[in-house]
Amino acid sequence: MIDGGQAPAGARGRRQAMTLRPRSPVRAAILSAVTLTLYGFWWWWELNRELRARGEATHPWRALAAVTLGWAVIVAPFRSVHDTTEAIAAAQRRTGLEPTAQPKTAVGLAVTASAGLVLFATSIVFPPGFFLFGWIPPAFGMALVWYEQRQLNRAAGTEAVRWPRPSSSS
Repeated sequence: MIDGGQAPAGARGRRQAMTLRPRSPVRAAILSAVTLTLYGFWWWWELNRELRARGEATHPWRALAAVTLGWAVIVAPFRSVHDTTEAIAAAQRRTGLEPTAQPKTAVGLAVTASAGLVLFATSIVFPPGFFLFGWIPPAFGMALVWYEQRQLNRAAGTEAVRWPRPSSSS
């Protein structure tokens, strides 16, 4: 953990530690699906907050608003995914790694998940659509969370975080 010294602008006098917290990508994806994306929304805000604390040009509240309320504008969630993935790639670059975070891949996963929502909505008119398309939004949403967290872990210097964590025996 790197201590930032003076509190950054907007920190309201609190000293904030600048660190990227490694999390299990599988755990993050599963929790996002199980909590019906509530964990995913918190995770998206926290991911952007950590990137901003490390000096990347992200805005946690704007990113969260884009993936929650931004669907009314259609483009906002995809731009948020693109910008956050670029910030992760910049964090990877800053740590001396070759960036593997690809914004096009992340946006592709987000587009597929949202297209799945449209197909899933057709299940009202076409009942078999529930069974044919109902798995697409959660599966690709989980894939997006897994991909972003895996890339962030790489920037944090931890290639893999195991979950559940092995028990420590003394």
